[in-house]
Amino acid sequence: MVTFMGSNVHFLEAFIENKNGYLYTRVSHDSISQLFLLPYAHDHPRLFHRQWFRAALLCAGQYCSSFEDFEEERLYLELTFLVNGYSLDFIEYHLRQFFSRFNPKSNKSMNLNRFTYLSFRQELFRYVDQQKHNMEEEQELHKHHRVIHLYYLFDWGSRCQFNEKFHKFWSDILEQDPRFKVYGLKIKLNTKHCFSSNTLLALPNTHI
Repeated sequence: MVTFMGSNVHFLEAFIENKNGYLYTRVSHDSISQLFLLPYAHDHPRLFHRQWFRAALLCAGQYCSSFEDFEEERLYLELTFLVNGYSLDFIEYHLRQFFSRFNPKSNKSMNLNRFTYLSFRQELFRYVDQQKHNMEEEQELHKHHRVIHLYYLFDWGSRCQFNEKFHKFWSDILEQDPRFKVYGLKIKLNTKHCFSSNTLLALPNTHI
């Protein structure tokens, strides 16, 4: 361990600096690692990279204290996906999905700039705090065996829309039943992806 004193420090993937008494933070990339690389995914790479894209944008919003640094990190992520063969339509769609989640004015499209960036970050931090709370609550439910995992085959279509409709039916029908409500159960929906025959044939045979 090396101890030193200074006005800035690199910690994990964050750059932290004291700028004349003001805290300044941004995302820090390892200068040794190769740029524009996506994490390796053995199974379902498209689904994994979609989730990673959202997580990387969340990280950028938390780390970047200035709008300009967030925009620079966003462009870096877009270039990373383009270099790795993803289409511009794919990137723009998931960017819209991401920004719509943290738009404080849901009836209007978000115009992110240096003036609206603060409210965007506030919504983002509220979301992260809520996710932590939900995770702790779920761990407590697991501890008392009150979580039911349901699996369904996912071929195509809007998975989020299906999940929303299912939870609405669950809430309207089962959770209103006083005999069922006393158990305090929670449902977790999980997908099993359908594969084409070509995809299955391309998988390595581990049973030989």
